[in-house]
Amino acid sequence: MQSENNQKPLLGADNNALVALLAINLVGYVILGLIKVVYYLESLPLEQYAAQIFQPLTLSQNWMKSPWSLLSYNWVHDGFWILFGNMIWLSVFGYTLQVKGENKHIFPIYFYGGILGAIAYIVMGSNQPLFGAGVSITAIIMASIILIPNHKLLPNLAGGIPVWIIGIAFLLLQGYALLDANFATEIATLFGGIAGVVYVMLLKRGKDLGKWMHQLLHLLNNSLAPKS
Repeated sequence: MQSENNQKPLLGADNNALVALLAINLVGYVILGLIKVVYYLESLPLEQYAAQIFQPLTLSQNWMKSPWSLLSYNWVHDGFWILFGNMIWLSVFGYTLQVKGENKHIFPIYFYGGILGAIAYIVMGSNQPLFGAGVSITAIIMASIILIPNHKLLPNLAGGIPVWIIGIAFLLLQGYALLDANFATEIATLFGGIAGVVYVMLLKRGKDLGKWMHQLLHLLNNSLAPKS
């Protein structure tokens, strides 16, 4: 594998993919929360908010009526603690990839994990909506386990804990959390993890599935850059 930069980007750097992912998830949650408050202040039923705003952003079997939900569902959260937990896991494993110089692959892995999970969900069928970053985060965690299994986190704690152990802990917790979920959601999460594994395996063979994203971002940066 090749990385453009072997050092992780600074916290406020424009190319910090982890910060960008965290920001999009957090800002999206705040915006939805503000819209929900507006509905409440206008004495509109929250069921109307759910039907008009929230549900069209989540993935359902009626996704063809809102095809953008294939891309939006894994940025939408309903509940602070679910968001908080997802962002903690995303931060831990996203930072781990950054430390190993793989910052540019964080967003593609998140993207492909979400897409493959969405396809699996639609194929399986379910009468419950799918939303939240869990599917995409599972992809990032599986990518980390395959890519750098022995990298130590929390080095001040008994010499550190290998990534694969923390990853297994996540998978166990995720499995327990999904016990009450519908089968389609479980399969979507499984395929999200598979997407992370496949991405890394292909990357090791020199096939970068995120190349087109990097090129598109480079093109946008050049087009938006001020002309001297």
